[in-house]
Amino acid sequence: MPDTDRPGSPEATALLAEREHLRTLLRLMPVGVFVVDAQGQLVESNPAAEAIWGGVLPRVSLEDYGVYEGYWPGSGRRLEPHEWALARTLRDGQPVVNEEVEIVAFDGSRRTVLHSTTVLRDGQGAIVGAVAVKVDITTRRQAEHFESFLTEATRLLVESLDWESTLRAVARLATRELADFCIIDVVGDDGELHRLAATARDPARQSLVPELMRFPPKVGSPSPLAKVFTEGRPLLIPDISHETLSMLARSPEHLRLMEVLGPPRSCMAVPLSVGARRVGMLNFILATPDRHYTQRELKYAEELARRVAFVVEHARLFREAQGALRARDTSLALLEAFLAASPVGMGFVDREMRYVLVNPVLAAINGKSREEHLGRRVREVLPELEEAMQVEQVLRGVMERGEPLLDRDALVPPRPGIPPRPVHSTFFPVKVQGETLGVGVTVLDTTEQKQVEEGLRFLAEATARLSSSLDLRTTLESTARVVAEHMADYCVVDVRPEDGQQLERVVAVAREPGLQPLLDKGLRFSPPYRPSSLIWQVLESGRATLVTEVTEAMLEDAVAGPEHQAVLERLRPRSAMLVPLIARERTLGVLSVMSQDPARRYTERDLTFVEELASRAALAVDNARLFHQAEQAVEARDEFVAIATHELRTPLSALSLQLIALQRAVDAGHIPTEERLRQSLVTARRQTERLEQLVSHLLDVSRISTGRLELEPEEVDLAELVHRLVMRFEEKLAEAGCTAVVHADTPVVAKVDRLRVEQVVMNLLSNAMKYARGQPVELHVEREQEMAVLGVKDYGPGISLEAQARIFERYQRASGKHSRESLGLGLYVARQIARAHGGELKVESTPGQGAHFILRVPLG
Repeated sequence: MPDTDRPGSPEATALLAEREHLRTLLRLMPVGVFVVDAQGQLVESNPAAEAIWGGVLPRVSLEDYGVYEGYWPGSGRRLEPHEWALARTLRDGQPVVNEEVEIVAFDGSRRTVLHSTTVLRDGQGAIVGAVAVKVDITTRRQAEHFESFLTEATRLLVESLDWESTLRAVARLATRELADFCIIDVVGDDGELHRLAATARDPARQSLVPELMRFPPKVGSPSPLAKVFTEGRPLLIPDISHETLSMLARSPEHLRLMEVLGPPRSCMAVPLSVGARRVGMLNFILATPDRHYTQRELKYAEELARRVAFVVEHARLFREAQGALRARDTSLALLEAFLAASPVGMGFVDREMRYVLVNPVLAAINGKSREEHLGRRVREVLPELEEAMQVEQVLRGVMERGEPLLDRDALVPPRPGIPPRPVHSTFFPVKVQGETLGVGVTVLDTTEQKQVEEGLRFLAEATARLSSSLDLRTTLESTARVVAEHMADYCVVDVRPEDGQQLERVVAVAREPGLQPLLDKGLRFSPPYRPSSLIWQVLESGRATLVTEVTEAMLEDAVAGPEHQAVLERLRPRSAMLVPLIARERTLGVLSVMSQDPARRYTERDLTFVEELASRAALAVDNARLFHQAEQAVEARDEFVAIATHELRTPLSALSLQLIALQRAVDAGHIPTEERLRQSLVTARRQTERLEQLVSHLLDVSRISTGRLELEPEEVDLAELVHRLVMRFEEKLAEAGCTAVVHADTPVVAKVDRLRVEQVVMNLLSNAMKYARGQPVELHVEREQEMAVLGVKDYGPGISLEAQARIFERYQRASGKHSRESLGLGLYVARQIARAHGGELKVESTPGQGAHFILRVPLG
C-alpha cells in the first residue's frame, strides 16, 4: 500500500490538507468550477456551480450526461451527452474555451453560460480527469438582448411618421422579445384611453386578442392600471394572483377573457409621458409559468415608454403642423373647387368694378369665357347688360351702403345665339376687418326651374285627369290627350293583352284636329313583333327610349303592311319618346310620344317628365284593370252564391220529396213495394252523394285557402288506380253513352295520396262525361323520366284558348249548357292537389276537337 493511501501517514495528511485548501479556494471563486475524474464523474464543485445549475449536482458518468439540459444558442438544438464540453475534452484531450450554451437549471430557470474545460494528467501524461469553468453571462446577454430590442424598436419608431402603424409594429416586436402579450393604449380627443394595439406571442391566441380591444382602462377608476396613467407611475406585479387579476379586469367578461388567454402570471404597466403630459400607456404581460418580471425588465420597459412617448408626441405635433398647412391649402382649394363646382354663377368685383373672380357658371350665363372677364369692368364685358340693367350702379350702391341686396329677379336680354333667360341674383359686400374690398355676386339661371314648375303643373293636370275615371279606355285616352296637348304632335298607347302574345293599339290622340282621322286609320295596325322594333324592345326590357332623330330604318321596323306604311309616311315623326307603362313590376304597354316638327328634338328632361307621367298613368291603368277585375270577382261571387244555393237546394229538395212521399205512404198504411222502395233509396243515395261532393269541394277550397290541405302519401300504382276507377264508373259511363278506353298496361308506381289522386281523376272523368256525352273517353298512364303522367282525353266541344287558363280558377266555369251545373271548384281543387304533390295539372285543347287534361306528379 503506498504511503499516500495509508491513513495517518504524513503524505495522506498533506494530501487532505491540499484538498481542503482547494475546496476553500473553490468556494471563494465567483465562477462555477467542476472537477471530474476520467469517467466524467463529479469529484469536486463549488457553490457557484451549484447556483448555476440550481441545485446539487448529480455524480453521473459521461453516458448519463443526459440529465443535464442544454441547447446550442444558434439552432436551439439540445446537446447530446457526448456533446458537452467536459465529455469532448475527456475524449479528445483538447481544451474548450468560452463555449456558449443555454441551459435549463434543475429549478427550471434558463441561463446562458460560457464553458471552458481542460484535462488533468498524471506524471506519466495519462488523463485522470478534467476541470470545467462555467461563467453565468445571463445578465449580460439579457442586457445585450434588451439593448438590441430597444435599438430595433427605436428604428421602427423613427422610420415612419405613421405612428399608429409604428406602434402596432412595436407591439408585435415586444411579443417576440419581452412579453407574451403587449397592449398599447393612447389618449383620444375625449381624454379617455383607447386601445390602439393588442398582440400575442402565440399565434393560436391571436384570434382572441382583438376581444381585448374592448377593455381599455377607464380613466379615473380605482383600477391599478388606471392609476398608472393618472398618477404617471409604473406598475410591476411579479406574481399575479386571482384577486389581483380581478382588480385589473374591467368586468366579469374581461376577467373571463384574460383567464382564457393566459391567465397572466406577471405584468408591467408603464405610462407614456412627455413632461407632465401623458399620452398613453404600455402594458406587458407574461403568461408562461415560472417567468416573472423584475426591476431590470421594468427599467427597459420605462426606457421603451420614454422613446414611444417622444415619438407619439412628435407625430402629434407634426400632424398638427401638417393639419394647419392642409387647412390653409384646403381652404384655397375648397374656394376654387366651390366656385368651379357650384351650380350657381358666382363672382367677385373689386372697388373699381373689375372682375377678380368668375366661376364657369357665371361665365356661361354671361356668354363670355372667364379670361374675357378677369381684370375688365362690367360695362366692358357686358355692355348690353349694363345698358339694360345698370349693374354697376347696383354694385356701387351695395358697396356704399355696406348691406346685401337679396333675391333680385331679372330677365337677361337676348344676345346673338343666346335667348333671353330669367335669373335670380344676390349682391353682398365683401369686408376684411371692416374694410369693403368689393362686391360678391351670385346669379342663378332659373330657366330650368321655370321649366320644372311648368312640368309640375303639367303632371298635376295629368294626374287630375287620370283620377277622374276608372274606365280603362278613358284612362288611356286621358293620358294620351294630356301629352299631346303639352309636348307632342300626337301620342299613341299600345297595350299588352293578358296573353302577352301581341300588342293592341288602343288609343291615338293628335294635338291638331286635322291629324286625328289619319291617326284613327292607323289604329287598325298593331305593331308587328320584330327584335329590332323599338316598341317591342321597350316592352320587353321595361326601359324607356329617347329617339332624338327618327330614322327610316326605325319606321320600317314599325310597318305592319303597305297600307300602314302609307299612313306612317304621312304621319312622319321626327323625334320620339317610347316609355313603358309599368305597375307592380309588370309592363302593361308602351306610351309613344311623337314630334313632327324637325326643329323640335326631345331631351332627357322631356323624357323624365314623360316617365313620371307614364308611371302615374300605369298606376291609373292598373287601378282601372283591378277595378274591372274586382267587378268581375263580385259578379263571379254573386253568381257562385246563386249557383251554390241552387246546387245545394236541388238535391235537398229531391231528397226531401222522396222522404215525404215515403212518410205519407207509410202514414196512409200503404207500404211501398220493394221496387219502389229501391228506386227511392237509389234516388236518395244519388242526391246525398251530390251533396257530399258539393260540401267536399267547399271544404277543400277552405283547406287550400288556409294552407291546411294535408296529404297522406303512399306507394300507388297509378295504372291499377285508373283501371279500378273506370270499373267503378261503368254505370255512369253507360248512362252518359261514353266508352272508356284505357292505355295503362305497364305499372307506374308513384308516392302519392291515393284518395286525392282518385279525387282528381274522378273529377276529370265526370267533366268528360258531362261535356262529351256519347263520345269515347281515353285514359292513359305512363312514365316520363322522374314524373308519372296520367291523362284524360275527351272528344267534346273543346275549350277556347281564353278559357283554358280561367277554368282552373275558383268559381270559374266553362261556357255552354252545362255551365250552371257546377260550382266552378272541381278543376281548381284538382290543380291545387297536383301542385301539393309537387306536380301540375294542365289542359291541351283545340275548340271543336275535344280536351286533353294531363296530370303530372313526381314518382318519389
